[in-house]
Amino acid sequence: MNKHLKQVIDSWNETADSDWYQSLRTEEKIGELAANPPGAFHPSVYQLINKYLPDLRGKKVLLPSSGDNHAAFAFALSGAAVTSADISERQLEHAREIADRLNLGIRFVCDDTTHLLQMEDSSFDLVYTSNGTHTWITDLETMYQNVYRVLKPAGFSIMFDIHPFNRPFTGEPWKEPQIIKPYEETMPYCHWRVQDLLNAMTGAGLSIKEVEELQAVNASFWFSYQEYIKQSGEKIADINNWKHNPMAALPAWISIVSQKMI
Repeated sequence: MNKHLKQVIDSWNETADSDWYQSLRTEEKIGELAANPPGAFHPSVYQLINKYLPDLRGKKVLLPSSGDNHAAFAFALSGAAVTSADISERQLEHAREIADRLNLGIRFVCDDTTHLLQMEDSSFDLVYTSNGTHTWITDLETMYQNVYRVLKPAGFSIMFDIHPFNRPFTGEPWKEPQIIKPYEETMPYCHWRVQDLLNAMTGAGLSIKEVEELQAVNASFWFSYQEYIKQSGEKIADINNWKHNPMAALPAWISIVSQKMI
């Protein structure tokens, strides 16, 4: 195992037990998710999923870098056969406890998203990656070659992550944007550009179907967990209005739908 990968594993195992991640696993949060599975997704991303896979019942869905597993729970609650893969064993342990409590038959596998060594060829209708996945991937080309490999013919890949246009800026709310790095500087922090994402997908043989550039829908985009819990409702009421928060003039998120052509 290389040094970078070990650092990633150690970091996410530690994060899995943080106050932030504990806050995502409360009975209240999981109860809300069980009552409204689409709430696990950005509204526009859910529309994309519903557009390309309108009936999830029986569909085989893989979530590499499954993280808090809210999306995995939502897919399973919608009738999909879900495989949740993450490099952090602690993340998977916590998620398995919740899945058992909800009687969800999710398959949990500790696996590296770049290589997906434990995933069978041509076996998934959808590969879905959510926020944070690409920030630790050092080899996008190999990752998407393996996404292509595990998809069934005509299967879809849908990614959702922070929009690369945010990367050159500090991202402080209510302040004029402050540039801290050039857009083309991707390393050493895996801050991939739009072209890097698209080229990795098409280079692997995937066909781009749709790209969505999305605004933030709540205040949590702008703060760490510890900062967010200190904010008053009045203070953050207009945080996604660019006239009050200049950084909100940029798209917060990007979602790309691609397909393995027959």
